[in-house]
Amino acid sequence: MSVALFWALFCQGVLAAECPPVRLATMKTDSLADGRIKIPVTLEGHPLSFLVDTGGVSTTIKWERARDLGLPVKQSLRKLTGVGGSMLNFAITGENFSIGDLRVRNRPIYVETRPLADADGTLAPDILRNYDVDIDFAHGSLSLVSPDGCAGANQAGSAVIAMDVAQNGHVRFPVKIDGKTIMATLDTGSTISLINMQAAASLGIYPASPQLSLVHDSGQYRLYAYPFQTMEIGRLSVKNPRIAIASDSFFPGLGSDLVLGMDALRQMHLTIAYGEQRLYITAGN
Repeated sequence: MSVALFWALFCQGVLAAECPPVRLATMKTDSLADGRIKIPVTLEGHPLSFLVDTGGVSTTIKWERARDLGLPVKQSLRKLTGVGGSMLNFAITGENFSIGDLRVRNRPIYVETRPLADADGTLAPDILRNYDVDIDFAHGSLSLVSPDGCAGANQAGSAVIAMDVAQNGHVRFPVKIDGKTIMATLDTGSTISLINMQAAASLGIYPASPQLSLVHDSGQYRLYAYPFQTMEIGRLSVKNPRIAIASDSFFPGLGSDLVLGMDALRQMHLTIAYGEQRLYITAGN
């Protein structure tokens, strides 16, 4: 064994021993029919299940669920724009909110009218970014980990990717599609992966490309299928990834070219280290 390799392995062992990740809450995840995941939460003493949505902005609860539980709803001083341009301007104070057994600090929980099948609301980066978030999609578990810089311990074999955390909490990082680099947003709230038409053009794909096929036309936007060959995330490679191409009006203002959704993530194990701005990914077993 070379001296360099010895010291690399030695230091890695020391890091794992001296800096073990502190798991503040660990829970089993439940999968929705579309592949997205939800976890147990408690709001004002009521057990609920929230969809994990790293592509959201603020944690929400469905309007009818808040009404049925008699939760006090007040108009918020800060209005937010929701999915599809909807306006979120009512919220619950969230004074008693827990994720699993972990009590989290007081945050407004916005009320939304969007239909969420089999979930009572969404858990978004306004809360998630206060922790390191470890998600094992293949084995159905999620942990909130103390953000103390120890996310890299015990991550031997993981692809380590530098990421950017946007002001709204979205996680963005570079990926390669058929050998060309574009920026992706990690979105566990999206069932599919999507690339916009402008980014597709940078990959040499245009509306007149013969391999491009229309799969959906809502009148407001269009979705296309295309036979991509590879997607590389760090040193992980996905063959023949399913990535829909969407007209630019489908997701304006995202800040990246690609939405990496659950169809790509569901067999992975990833740790989102918000504070370190590092993403650790391994292929699921």
